[in-house]
Amino acid sequence: MQSPSASDDDATEFIDFLNIVYWGFVWQTVLFGVSICQGFLYFSNYNDRLPLKAYVSFLLFLDVSSTIAWTTGLHTDIVQNWGASVSLSFSSPFLVAESVSTLTMTFLTQMFFAHRVYLLHPSRPPIPVIIVIFAVIALGGGITRITLSLTTSSDAISEARVKVANLLENGFAAVGDTIATIAMCLKFVESALDTRRMASVLRRLKIYTVNRGVIVTMVHISIVALFWYAPEKLYWAPLHMCAGKLYVNTLLAMLNARQGLRSDAGFTDRSDGTAQSSTLGVKALVDPTDVVMPSIDLAPAMPISSIHRSSVTHQEALESKALTPPPQP
Repeated sequence: MQSPSASDDDATEFIDFLNIVYWGFVWQTVLFGVSICQGFLYFSNYNDRLPLKAYVSFLLFLDVSSTIAWTTGLHTDIVQNWGASVSLSFSSPFLVAESVSTLTMTFLTQMFFAHRVYLLHPSRPPIPVIIVIFAVIALGGGITRITLSLTTSSDAISEARVKVANLLENGFAAVGDTIATIAMCLKFVESALDTRRMASVLRRLKIYTVNRGVIVTMVHISIVALFWYAPEKLYWAPLHMCAGKLYVNTLLAMLNARQGLRSDAGFTDRSDGTAQSSTLGVKALVDPTDVVMPSIDLAPAMPISSIHRSSVTHQEALESKALTPPPQP
């Protein structure tokens, strides 16, 4: 889209343009602040292993980079070039850098949840494989869109090939997120049938998972709809500015929720959480086989009836010992 100059007679179009950019920047700034707060809480409260810390640190770095790129790009295109015919087709180096950062954040977060689904469904490898395939297709669509923005003019944003690239990027990302959300929720529902003790924990996990899936999926669907409706109007731009940050925020929110989940599960500390036999064990440390997220063990270590019988037997032994008279000297 060619943003009108300050001297154009069509002031309404220019005001609409600034309005879209302004609100997109406001939403992005708010989400960036949330990311910083979530990151501070994470590093302050959790002593996870280095791979997970490095993963979170890199996501926060990308979040900061995308914010700086958008801020610098908008300042260059709107302030420094005020009064000139400015192109805001994401072809400037700063906005290209922002697109690369957002695309990387999206892909890495989808890989994160694909790994989670694999850990929850180790006997069903096709499910995480499908999620990975959709994420790779979305990554390819994003790379194609960025390449087209560098090699074509700003007027090409309405061309069919650009729309198809946008559809591949956001459409397949939405489908992959939906599959991951459904797969995790089905596992939580299946586990909820095994025990009542963990009902509140499983309920919270389902709420977190569904909320995260709905948010990111609706963002992608809205971007596709608005881009196909009027790509040159940039109605989709504010959502694009916020997409990567929503992925980071929802991921950090789930990581920071572990302490509350562990408390609801009755685990007083990390070792307690790994030692107790229950349907859902929430661990704070990364398992050796899980370099991305703390392990969530959804398989009971022993049947609940066995746990009950063991408790009764132990109690009977204590009572018998208490009733046994001490030996006579």
